[in-house]
Amino acid sequence: MKDKRQEAKISRKYKVGSMKRKILYFLLLTSYFLLLTPSVSAISIDEKYKPLYDDLSDKFMCLCGCGSTIKTCPMEECGFAIPFRKELYDRIQKGETKEQIINYFVGKHGQKILSAPTKKGFNLTAWITPFAAIIIVGLLMKKIMDKWTARQKLEDRSQKTEGVEDKYKKMLKKELEEFE
Repeated sequence: MKDKRQEAKISRKYKVGSMKRKILYFLLLTSYFLLLTPSVSAISIDEKYKPLYDDLSDKFMCLCGCGSTIKTCPMEECGFAIPFRKELYDRIQKGETKEQIINYFVGKHGQKILSAPTKKGFNLTAWITPFAAIIIVGLLMKKIMDKWTARQKLEDRSQKTEGVEDKYKKMLKKELEEFE
């Protein structure tokens, strides 16, 4: 009986020891790949181009489906943002202006690439509509509230005048009776 217990104890120790080794190997392997493999998404940007690069990368949407801008795309190995950043940086280095770069990418990908619509033509409605809607709704609410308060004031006046009218009616009736 003791032999079986000792064998079970030894086999448990061996299982635990092998599990620890497996975890250790896994951690070593993952740290090797994380630390030693270079990141493809990192682009070294010259300091003189950095302000323009940051400004422009915030103006374009990432079309991978993440819903972020090119600057803030959360995917490390994004199939759209990485080549886009490289192409954007190359165009900045060539000396193209901000407008030229924006026009190039809009021509290549369409209006959907812009993080905000332009303030020209039909897109102007996208800028004006929210503010106009807020103003119109505010005016309608004011008009409705004015009607409600006016109706309430009329009701209050009628209640006040009823008491006064009754008092004067009684006085008038009394005087007419005395007069006759």
